[in-house]
Amino acid sequence: MEQVITIKLKLFEPTQAKQEMYRAMADRTTDFANQYLALDKQTRPKTSKEAKQYSEPLLSAVLCQAIRDIEGKKKAKEFKRLWPGFNNQNFRVEKEVSKDGGAVWKVSFPTLEKRVGVPVIVTEYQAKRLEQLMAGKAKQGTAYLVKRGKAWYIHLSLTVTVEEEKKPEKYMGIDLGLIDLAVASVNGQTLFFSGGELAYIRRRYANLRRKLQKKRAHRAIKKLADKEHRWVTAVNHLISRKLIDMAILHGATVIRMEDLRSARWTKSQRKEQRQDSGRSLHNWPFYQLQEFIGYKATLAGVKIERVNPDLTSQTCSRCGERVKSRPKSRWFTCPRCKKSKHIDANAADNIAQAISGLAA
Repeated sequence: MEQVITIKLKLFEPTQAKQEMYRAMADRTTDFANQYLALDKQTRPKTSKEAKQYSEPLLSAVLCQAIRDIEGKKKAKEFKRLWPGFNNQNFRVEKEVSKDGGAVWKVSFPTLEKRVGVPVIVTEYQAKRLEQLMAGKAKQGTAYLVKRGKAWYIHLSLTVTVEEEKKPEKYMGIDLGLIDLAVASVNGQTLFFSGGELAYIRRRYANLRRKLQKKRAHRAIKKLADKEHRWVTAVNHLISRKLIDMAILHGATVIRMEDLRSARWTKSQRKEQRQDSGRSLHNWPFYQLQEFIGYKATLAGVKIERVNPDLTSQTCSRCGERVKSRPKSRWFTCPRCKKSKHIDANAADNIAQAISGLAA
């Protein structure tokens, strides 16, 4: 199975002169993008040769990539920044081995002035992916020169092959909710991600938003929304990474998650939203969280199944006894076998077991 991933390589202490080259490259690419958008769609250049009059002195390959990126953003009216992109013909990854056996990774790409080479800082995971690239076991995609804060990065996309190893299935269940954002269960072990602190932070964002709305500070509101979006995305990445780490640690081969189209998320979840609306998690992007879990699981060789979560909070995960309604407390106590367990952990156990038999 093939999977497209992006690794973010930090450029190691580029000189001031090189940073000026990078800035000039990014500025010129952005200028071209906005000139391109200003043109009528019928008169826009289709090739790098046609676009040269708007883009000097960008290289043809960089220009072609810029056109593809612009056309890919159909709703864009103006670019604050369009980062320059390089294809596998003008972007190189190199590995140098020192006498003591250490490795230094370098990348090289063209700028407006000349081709530059610069060392990059790589993690163990990134080095593994770059080794696959060097060995021909990964395909190089587009590389983008990007600035984040004061640092410059290369965002390099790679297509890697993920081996599907056949082994006895072991299941991990993940229950999602508004009080505990995610609860995972595998081999009798449970991992909780409480929503309390996250809800507090979201309330702070909401309060700031209300104050800015009163002042009609539209730019500040947009900036705040972007900041909150980045924070939420980072939290979902962190949670998904820890969940996959747990699955790997306990040898889970299949992660079972709730099908968000189920009745629980269209009916009973709305009731939970009303009861817990002050926690500010009722619009948390659970779909995004599941997407992050999904692609990280694929990279780790762990399969994903969707399960109907209906009645998982009303069923004993030990004996299967079912109660008429969801318990009002945070603990599920079985009337038959007397087992008592946190209600979300009990639900995660049931999702792992796919009690409804509706694994999709």
